Amino acid sequence: MRECLDCGVLVVPSFEERIKAFIDRTNVNTRKLNLYPVSLMEDCYPSDSLSSCPQRQDAYPDLSVLTNLSQRLQRFDVILLPVSQDSLVWTRMLLQQTPLSLLRPVIALTKEIHPVAMYDLVCLGVADCVFAPDNIEELRVRLLMRLRHEQEKQLPDGSRTPVLHDKAREVSRVSRSVTPVFEVDACCRELVSQAHSYKEAKSRLVAQFEKTYVTHALFRCGGNIAMAARVSSKHRRAFWALMQKHGIKAEQFKDML
Repeated sequence: MRECLDCGVLVVPSFEERIKAFIDRTNVNTRKLNLYPVSLMEDCYPSDSLSSCPQRQDAYPDLSVLTNLSQRLQRFDVILLPVSQDSLVWTRMLLQQTPLSLLRPVIALTKEIHPVAMYDLVCLGVADCVFAPDNIEELRVRLLMRLRHEQEKQLPDGSRTPVLHDKAREVSRVSRSVTPVFEVDACCRELVSQAHSYKEAKSRLVAQFEKTYVTHALFRCGGNIAMAARVSSKHRRAFWALMQKHGIKAEQFKDML
Protein backbone atom coordinates (compact mmCIF):
# COMPACT_ATOMS: atom_id res chain seq x y z
CA MET A 1 0.00 0.00 0.00
CA ARG A 2 1.34 3.40 -0.96
CA GLU A 3 2.10 5.85 1.83
CA CYS A 4 0.69 8.80 -0.10
CA LEU A 5 -2.82 8.56 -1.55
CA ASP A 6 -4.05 10.60 -4.50
CA CYS A 7 -7.69 11.55 -4.02
CA GLY A 8 -9.99 13.20 -6.52
CA VAL A 9 -12.49 15.49 -4.77
CA LEU A 10 -15.66 16.08 -6.78
CA VAL A 11 -16.52 19.79 -6.76
CA VAL A 12 -20.26 19.62 -6.17
CA PRO A 13 -22.17 22.82 -6.97
CA SER A 14 -23.73 24.84 -4.13
CA PHE A 15 -20.84 24.55 -1.68
CA GLU A 16 -17.69 24.94 -3.76
CA GLU A 17 -15.97 27.28 -1.29
CA ARG A 18 -16.30 24.78 1.54
CA ILE A 19 -14.81 22.07 -0.68
CA LYS A 20 -11.94 24.36 -1.68
CA ALA A 21 -11.22 25.17 1.98
CA PHE A 22 -11.26 21.46 2.86
CA ILE A 23 -8.82 20.64 0.04
CA ASP A 24 -6.45 23.48 0.95
CA ARG A 25 -6.53 22.66 4.66
CA THR A 26 -5.87 18.96 4.09
CA ASN A 27 -3.03 19.51 1.61
CA VAL A 28 -1.36 21.96 4.00
CA ASN A 29 -1.60 19.69 7.05
CA THR A 30 -0.50 16.34 5.65
CA ARG A 31 1.82 14.91 3.02
CA LYS A 32 0.11 11.54 3.12
CA LEU A 33 -3.00 12.67 1.26
CA ASN A 34 -2.95 14.58 -2.01
CA LEU A 35 -6.36 16.08 -2.73
CA TYR A 36 -7.17 17.28 -6.24
CA PRO A 37 -10.35 19.14 -7.22
CA VAL A 38 -12.33 17.53 -10.01
CA SER A 39 -14.71 19.92 -11.76
CA LEU A 40 -18.16 18.60 -12.61
CA MET A 41 -19.06 21.74 -14.57
CA GLU A 42 -16.32 22.28 -17.11
CA ASP A 43 -17.94 25.38 -18.51
CA CYS A 44 -17.65 27.06 -15.13
CA TYR A 45 -14.48 25.64 -13.60
CA PRO A 46 -11.07 24.95 -15.10
CA SER A 47 -10.13 21.29 -14.72
CA ASP A 48 -7.00 21.99 -12.70
CA SER A 49 -8.24 24.59 -10.25
CA LEU A 50 -11.15 25.92 -8.27
CA SER A 51 -11.51 29.36 -9.71
CA SER A 52 -14.32 31.58 -8.52
CA CYS A 53 -17.54 31.85 -10.45
CA PRO A 54 -21.10 32.88 -9.60
CA GLN A 55 -22.88 30.47 -7.26
CA ARG A 56 -25.52 28.30 -8.96
CA GLN A 57 -27.45 26.93 -6.04
CA ASP A 58 -30.06 25.14 -8.13
CA ALA A 59 -27.82 23.96 -10.98
CA TYR A 60 -26.26 20.51 -10.89
CA PRO A 61 -24.40 18.62 -13.62
CA ASP A 62 -26.05 16.07 -15.86
CA LEU A 63 -26.44 12.69 -14.18
CA SER A 64 -24.05 11.14 -16.73
CA VAL A 65 -21.14 13.31 -15.54
CA LEU A 66 -19.30 10.58 -13.60
CA THR A 67 -19.68 8.10 -16.45
CA ASN A 68 -18.22 10.69 -18.83
CA LEU A 69 -15.32 11.35 -16.42
CA SER A 70 -14.62 7.68 -15.67
CA GLN A 71 -11.37 7.51 -17.65
CA ARG A 72 -10.04 10.72 -16.14
CA LEU A 73 -10.89 9.54 -12.63
CA GLN A 74 -8.79 6.38 -13.02
CA ARG A 75 -5.67 8.37 -12.11
CA PHE A 76 -6.82 8.62 -8.48
CA ASP A 77 -6.68 6.01 -5.73
CA VAL A 78 -10.11 7.00 -4.41
CA ILE A 79 -12.86 9.47 -5.29
CA LEU A 80 -14.24 11.72 -2.55
CA LEU A 81 -17.85 12.81 -2.98
CA PRO A 82 -18.90 15.67 -0.66
CA VAL A 83 -22.59 15.55 0.25
CA SER A 84 -24.69 18.39 1.68
CA GLN A 85 -28.35 18.55 2.54
CA ASP A 86 -28.93 20.57 -0.63
CA SER A 87 -27.14 18.07 -2.87
CA LEU A 88 -28.53 14.87 -1.31
CA VAL A 89 -31.36 14.28 -3.81
CA TRP A 90 -29.07 14.93 -6.79
CA THR A 91 -26.42 12.65 -5.27
CA ARG A 92 -28.92 9.79 -4.98
CA MET A 93 -29.96 10.19 -8.63
CA LEU A 94 -26.31 10.46 -9.70
CA LEU A 95 -25.42 7.17 -8.00
CA GLN A 96 -28.46 5.44 -9.48
CA GLN A 97 -27.37 6.47 -12.98
CA THR A 98 -23.64 5.73 -12.63
CA PRO A 99 -22.12 2.24 -13.02
CA LEU A 100 -19.72 2.59 -10.09
CA SER A 101 -17.85 -0.53 -11.18
CA LEU A 102 -16.19 1.76 -13.75
CA LEU A 103 -14.77 4.00 -11.03
CA ARG A 104 -12.28 3.89 -8.20
CA PRO A 105 -13.89 3.51 -4.75
CA VAL A 106 -16.26 6.40 -4.07
CA ILE A 107 -16.21 7.71 -0.48
CA ALA A 108 -18.97 10.06 0.68
CA LEU A 109 -17.97 12.98 2.94
CA THR A 110 -20.40 14.91 5.10
CA LYS A 111 -20.81 16.71 8.40
CA GLU A 112 -24.54 17.43 8.19
CA ILE A 113 -26.32 14.40 6.73
CA HIS A 114 -28.01 11.92 9.08
CA PRO A 115 -26.36 8.45 9.15
CA VAL A 116 -29.55 6.87 7.81
CA ALA A 117 -29.41 8.97 4.66
CA MET A 118 -25.75 8.08 4.23
CA TYR A 119 -26.63 4.41 4.66
CA ASP A 120 -28.97 4.90 1.71
CA LEU A 121 -25.97 6.11 -0.33
CA VAL A 122 -24.05 2.99 0.68
CA CYS A 123 -26.96 0.92 -0.65
CA LEU A 124 -26.59 2.83 -3.92
CA GLY A 125 -22.94 1.83 -4.27
CA VAL A 126 -20.84 4.25 -2.18
CA ALA A 127 -17.94 2.28 -0.72
CA ASP A 128 -17.87 4.07 2.65
CA CYS A 129 -19.00 7.22 4.47
CA VAL A 130 -16.91 9.62 6.54
CA PHE A 131 -18.76 11.87 8.98
CA ALA A 132 -15.72 13.77 10.29
CA PRO A 133 -13.62 14.59 7.17
CA ASP A 134 -11.75 17.34 9.03
CA ASN A 135 -10.06 14.65 11.14
CA ILE A 136 -7.34 14.11 8.56
CA GLU A 137 -5.62 11.12 10.17
CA GLU A 138 -8.91 9.28 10.67
CA LEU A 139 -9.85 10.04 7.06
CA ARG A 140 -6.54 8.63 5.83
CA VAL A 141 -6.96 5.44 7.89
CA ARG A 142 -10.49 4.92 6.53
CA LEU A 143 -9.21 5.35 2.98
CA LEU A 144 -6.38 2.88 3.56
CA MET A 145 -8.84 0.37 5.00
CA ARG A 146 -11.08 0.74 1.97
CA LEU A 147 -8.22 0.33 -0.51
CA ARG A 148 -7.00 -2.76 1.30
CA HIS A 149 -10.51 -4.15 1.13
CA GLU A 150 -10.56 -3.40 -2.59
CA GLN A 151 -7.28 -5.28 -3.07
CA GLU A 152 -8.74 -8.29 -1.29
CA LYS A 153 -11.68 -8.15 -3.72
CA GLN A 154 -9.33 -8.78 -6.66
CA LEU A 155 -10.06 -12.13 -8.28
CA PRO A 156 -7.36 -14.50 -9.60
CA ASP A 157 -8.11 -13.51 -13.20
CA GLY A 158 -7.65 -9.81 -12.38
CA SER A 159 -11.32 -8.90 -12.61
CA ARG A 160 -13.14 -7.13 -9.81
CA THR A 161 -16.31 -7.89 -7.90
CA PRO A 162 -18.69 -5.11 -6.84
CA VAL A 163 -17.89 -3.89 -3.33
CA LEU A 164 -21.51 -3.94 -2.25
CA HIS A 165 -23.03 -6.44 -4.71
CA ASP A 166 -25.30 -3.93 -6.45
CA LYS A 167 -27.44 -3.36 -3.36
CA ALA A 168 -29.36 -0.51 -4.91
CA ARG A 169 -31.55 -3.12 -6.57
CA GLU A 170 -31.98 -5.13 -3.36
CA VAL A 171 -32.84 -2.43 -0.81
CA SER A 172 -36.45 -3.60 -0.53
CA ARG A 173 -35.38 -7.16 0.18
CA VAL A 174 -34.64 -6.44 3.84
CA SER A 175 -34.42 -10.09 4.80
CA ARG A 176 -31.05 -10.37 3.07
CA SER A 177 -27.91 -9.88 5.09
CA VAL A 178 -25.89 -6.72 4.51
CA THR A 179 -22.24 -6.79 3.46
CA PRO A 180 -20.19 -5.01 6.15
CA VAL A 181 -19.02 -1.52 5.23
CA PHE A 182 -15.57 -2.40 6.53
CA GLU A 183 -13.63 -5.64 6.95
CA VAL A 184 -12.87 -6.34 10.60
CA ASP A 185 -9.53 -8.03 9.95
CA ALA A 186 -8.29 -5.17 7.75
CA CYS A 187 -9.54 -2.66 10.30
CA CYS A 188 -7.67 -4.38 13.14
CA ARG A 189 -4.43 -4.50 11.18
CA GLU A 190 -4.71 -0.84 10.27
CA LEU A 191 -5.35 0.23 13.86
CA VAL A 192 -2.36 -1.79 15.04
CA SER A 193 -0.16 -0.24 12.36
CA GLN A 194 -1.19 3.20 13.62
CA ALA A 195 0.17 2.30 17.09
CA HIS A 196 -3.18 2.69 18.85
CA SER A 197 -3.33 1.15 22.30
CA TYR A 198 -5.34 -2.04 22.70
CA LYS A 199 -8.00 -0.17 24.68
CA GLU A 200 -8.35 2.63 22.12
CA ALA A 201 -8.39 0.27 19.14
CA LYS A 202 -11.02 -1.93 20.78
CA SER A 203 -13.13 1.10 21.67
CA ARG A 204 -13.11 2.32 18.04
CA LEU A 205 -14.04 -1.08 16.65
CA VAL A 206 -16.84 -1.62 19.17
CA ALA A 207 -18.30 1.85 18.52
CA GLN A 208 -18.32 1.27 14.74
CA PHE A 209 -19.89 -2.16 15.18
CA GLU A 210 -22.60 -0.82 17.50
CA LYS A 211 -23.57 1.99 15.13
CA THR A 212 -23.63 -0.30 12.09
CA TYR A 213 -25.60 -3.05 13.86
CA VAL A 214 -28.21 -0.75 15.44
CA THR A 215 -28.68 1.20 12.19
CA HIS A 216 -29.22 -1.96 10.17
CA ALA A 217 -31.60 -3.46 12.78
CA LEU A 218 -33.77 -0.33 12.73
CA PHE A 219 -33.67 -0.25 8.93
CA ARG A 220 -34.89 -3.85 8.72
CA CYS A 221 -37.69 -3.15 11.20
CA GLY A 222 -38.85 0.14 9.71
CA GLY A 223 -37.90 2.15 12.80
CA ASN A 224 -39.84 -0.08 15.23
CA ILE A 225 -37.58 -0.05 18.29
CA ALA A 226 -39.29 -2.92 20.10
CA MET A 227 -39.08 -5.15 17.04
CA ALA A 228 -35.46 -4.17 16.34
CA ALA A 229 -34.53 -4.97 19.95
CA ARG A 230 -36.33 -8.31 19.73
CA VAL A 231 -34.62 -9.44 16.51
CA SER A 232 -31.31 -8.30 18.05
CA SER A 233 -31.96 -10.38 21.18
CA LYS A 234 -31.48 -7.31 23.35
CA HIS A 235 -33.67 -5.75 26.00
CA ARG A 236 -35.56 -2.76 24.63
CA ARG A 237 -34.01 -0.48 27.24
CA ALA A 238 -30.48 -1.62 26.33
CA PHE A 239 -31.20 -1.16 22.62
CA TRP A 240 -32.55 2.33 23.30
CA ALA A 241 -29.39 3.13 25.27
CA LEU A 242 -27.27 2.22 22.23
CA MET A 243 -29.41 4.49 20.05
CA GLN A 244 -28.93 7.34 22.51
CA LYS A 245 -25.20 6.67 22.74
CA HIS A 246 -24.70 6.99 18.99
CA GLY A 247 -27.33 9.65 18.27
CA ILE A 248 -29.53 7.34 16.19
CA LYS A 249 -33.24 8.29 15.90
CA ALA A 250 -35.90 5.76 14.94
CA GLU A 251 -37.99 8.34 13.07
CA GLN A 252 -35.45 8.40 10.25
CA PHE A 253 -36.21 4.76 9.40
CA LYS A 254 -39.99 4.80 9.40
CA ASP A 255 -40.41 5.60 5.69
CA MET A 256 -37.61 3.38 4.39
CA LEU A 257 -39.53 0.11 4.00
